[in-house]
Amino acid sequence: MTEKRRQSWENALSEALPVSPFLIGGVVSALFFASFLLTAVLSGVEIVVSRFDEVSLSSEAWAALALSLLWFAILGIGRYTVVGNLRDARLLVGIAPHITPQKVERYTLGVTQRELVRSRVAGFAGFLAGGVLHAIAILGIWQNGWAGFETPVDIWMFFAVSLLVMQLLRRIYFLRGDTGLFAEALKGLDPDLSDVSQLDAFGRVALRGALPWFAVSGIVALLLVGQDADGLTVPALVLTLAAAFFVFSRPMLRAHRVLKRAKHRGLVRLRDEIRRHEKALYQNGESAREAAQMLPALVALETRTEHLREWPLDLQTASRLVLYTAIPLGSWFGAGAVNIALEALIS
Repeated sequence: MTEKRRQSWENALSEALPVSPFLIGGVVSALFFASFLLTAVLSGVEIVVSRFDEVSLSSEAWAALALSLLWFAILGIGRYTVVGNLRDARLLVGIAPHITPQKVERYTLGVTQRELVRSRVAGFAGFLAGGVLHAIAILGIWQNGWAGFETPVDIWMFFAVSLLVMQLLRRIYFLRGDTGLFAEALKGLDPDLSDVSQLDAFGRVALRGALPWFAVSGIVALLLVGQDADGLTVPALVLTLAAAFFVFSRPMLRAHRVLKRAKHRGLVRLRDEIRRHEKALYQNGESAREAAQMLPALVALETRTEHLREWPLDLQTASRLVLYTAIPLGSWFGAGAVNIALEALIS
């Protein structure tokens, strides 16, 4: 009997609303930032500051903006990954031995009740861990006691970080399920060298796995502009970009090895056939005429096989990789544009 499956609340919300997951993530992100602005205004905390003839958002506002954008990354990109991976899994049915229609259908229906309970446990642990770490590392509650919660903004930050870490741990848990279809997809795979593009799905899946890390690196780049903590933000930016390329390159290297071995086997078979027909040319009769007809086609096929690409990476995916790599730079320029716009409005 098949175990009953259920959708996580993020996927259920996305399926209930006929809009893009990026729009849902953007709305949630905007609501979080709006709640910060309301809290800051009611508590008298500065949102815009002027220092050394420079106008900018306050450090608290930059931190709130970064936290709010992380919700966009988690909700919007998370759902985009689920939908895209299922679409590519259906394309690989009949090509990858370990991807079957039954498996795809099970993942389409959602997660089991046990997995859902475990995700809630992970979320509860994340809520506690986020709150404790923020209280100790940022608010200094270990030294200051409850006085660390000086303003309502401090309380907002405390709950925002706790909720964010809760959701991050839940998404990390679900990420295992989102990529589970492809965990063993390359095992026993014998690629069809006549159409290597069938495996481009692996490149798209690998890039989707790296996209959240690229998005986080862009959010960290915002903090380079808004926070006086280069000693933390610069290493964090380097680490998130390194994580993005690691997540992308690991499955790509596996697929590359599979393609390379298949290409080598194909060339060995072709060259054996070429040598056999070359020997037949020196014989008389039907075998020599057959060899003369087959050799040009075999040599052409050998040349074509030699030039086959060994990476499951089409032009569109490669272009997106370049675009995603530029996210931190675009984020940094965007933050600078915000400061310029603020200065123009105030002056």
